[in-house]
Amino acid sequence: MDEAVIKYYRRLLREDFPNSGALDNPTIFVEAVGEKLINCGNTGNYMQLYLLVTDRRITDIKYLCACEPVANVAVEVLCSIVRGKTLDEAADLTVEPFYQSIESRDEKLRGKVLGLLELLKVGLTPYLTGVKKIS
Repeated sequence: MDEAVIKYYRRLLREDFPNSGALDNPTIFVEAVGEKLINCGNTGNYMQLYLLVTDRRITDIKYLCACEPVANVAVEVLCSIVRGKTLDEAADLTVEPFYQSIESRDEKLRGKVLGLLELLKVGLTPYLTGVKKIS
């Protein structure tokens, strides 16, 4: 991990990972278990995203995960970035806002972010394509 990621992770430790936890009755739930998708491909690792959506806008997002620190940093930033965005805005996210928030362009971080963005799109796609409706 580079210094910026370590610094961010230490801050999250002090703040007790503010976006961690499950949401009751999420509008969208998506998970990756032991998959390369989130680049936490070790046995027993997982990532779960819980999103509440109102009028096609993400009103809250939480996560549960068992991953390495870089993934924790990436998912905390993901939650901060997508909260308040429309589904379309969230689906169009790139790695750049993560780099700006963390102040790092670390290659390992990039891999985690790309995996998280892909996981997020997996959860959003049925709603973006109209296959599922938000009630």
